Amino acid sequence: MRNILPIRLDLLLLILGFLIVLGTSLVLGLIGHFFYWLLYDSFGRYEKRAKRKLKCINNQRDDEYYVIIIGTGFSGLGMAIKMNDLGMDNYIVIERYGHVGGTWYANKYPGCACDVPSNLYSFSFEPNPKWSHYFSRQPEIAEYLEYCTDKYNIRRHIHFNTNVTKLKWIEEQKLWQVTTQSNSQEKIFYARSIVLGSGPLSNASYPTDILGIDRFEGQMCHTAEWDQSIDVKNKRVAVIGTGASAIQTVPEIQQMNVSQLLVFQRTPPWVIPRLDRSITDWEKNLLKRFPIIQKLIRVIIYWIIESVALSFAYRWSLKFINDKLVKYNLERQVKDIELRKKVTPTWEFGCKRMLITNDWYSTLQKSNVKLITNRIKQIKSHSIITYDGDEYPVDIIIWSTGFQTQKFPLPVYGINGCSLTEQWSETIQAYRGVTVPNFPNFFILLGPNTVLGHSSVIIMIESQINYIAQAFLYMDQNNLRSIEIKEDIYEKFNKDLQLKLKRTVWQKGGCHAWYQDAKGNNTSLWPDFTWIYILLMKNFDYENYIFRT
Repeated sequence: MRNILPIRLDLLLLILGFLIVLGTSLVLGLIGHFFYWLLYDSFGRYEKRAKRKLKCINNQRDDEYYVIIIGTGFSGLGMAIKMNDLGMDNYIVIERYGHVGGTWYANKYPGCACDVPSNLYSFSFEPNPKWSHYFSRQPEIAEYLEYCTDKYNIRRHIHFNTNVTKLKWIEEQKLWQVTTQSNSQEKIFYARSIVLGSGPLSNASYPTDILGIDRFEGQMCHTAEWDQSIDVKNKRVAVIGTGASAIQTVPEIQQMNVSQLLVFQRTPPWVIPRLDRSITDWEKNLLKRFPIIQKLIRVIIYWIIESVALSFAYRWSLKFINDKLVKYNLERQVKDIELRKKVTPTWEFGCKRMLITNDWYSTLQKSNVKLITNRIKQIKSHSIITYDGDEYPVDIIIWSTGFQTQKFPLPVYGINGCSLTEQWSETIQAYRGVTVPNFPNFFILLGPNTVLGHSSVIIMIESQINYIAQAFLYMDQNNLRSIEIKEDIYEKFNKDLQLKLKRTVWQKGGCHAWYQDAKGNNTSLWPDFTWIYILLMKNFDYENYIFRT
């Protein structure tokens, strides 16, 4: 009893401190929200902005569009909806798959779900009262995006099953030449502007340091390219990786009557409990009848989650509280000392993506599950060999090894044939994550340093869409053919950004995550509160751009 009481008191104080921080963040956030409305949206200002339209409509040739949008995930669909709001019908959306949804169509592995609360992981202008859980599952998110596509009449603009193979700026015409391929046929379109909405998590990544991957004779797939024909029943299954996809799919696969499940771990993750539950029909009907309630819930969730930036970006005292709570969660769930050592990270909480789950640790302790921490050396026709010489027979290999976040897959050529791949060969960066020098009228959604480590990327996407829309309106009002960010502004922005990142947990936390390039530069994350980014993107800063008529 003497030992238990201090531990419980310590835990109680930690939780109390955590709740105080969250409560303070919520109160200050709601006050800030009110002043934001007062300054920007009150007295008809929001309605006035919403009524602004583009004038130059349908005055191009048949194969020339005002804008070509690439991708139909949240980014691409959100941009298409904004084009409709601007009164612009002369645009197309290019999608490589046969359905909308982007990553939420492609990722169909067992257990696939969002790790951001549903009410925050959706368009602010299109709340969904039908979510079945606090954290929505992949099929529901895919259905939501299909619904938005049809409600806003976007489908008629989409070219499905079409790959963009090259983008080239034609200086004489101030147009982008877009080369596409569909059904083995090449086609060329032209556009004044390009909006790249393919996102950083769109191309699966496989390890390059493991021999013999191509020699495996069993079934094999990546979580991002799930093979629906795979049947794991009574099979020996290996899941390689312990990141965000693995912690969702491993517990699901374990329940599918596998004879053995081998989990190959390179670095263990920090995990936090998933405060999830089913949403009752009564609640759904209430949200449908009173949409204002759902908007209020979204605001509350937003400001509570925003407080996490105090720990990750600013490393305030909340960091100490969070560290203690995640360690307590681990110790509570994993009693075996040896297993606990294997699943305890050596880096700070938050340095890599925090993973939200209730069944990761319990699954690793099941009788048919084995955690392997020795690195994989080689894959043979029916087995995996680690560097310590152990050989594990397997029937199925599932790669859960992330995405190619540091490799730009699309050939893009700007002014004087400048290659975006070559320009980004030293490090990937953009101005506010959206524009790049030498590439006029080229806009990126969820570009460099605008992914988040603590909140919903939909917030960032909507801010970027607003910024791009304002750029279009400014060009339209001033009869401009092209805009391009100034080199010195671009360089200064990214220099300041990297200096700020060096003080965050993502750089000082003692890990190497997918957020970083080979040199250790963080090219992925926004190093601050999202409300700062919202304010930064509120108005188009035309003085920082080069204009051509």
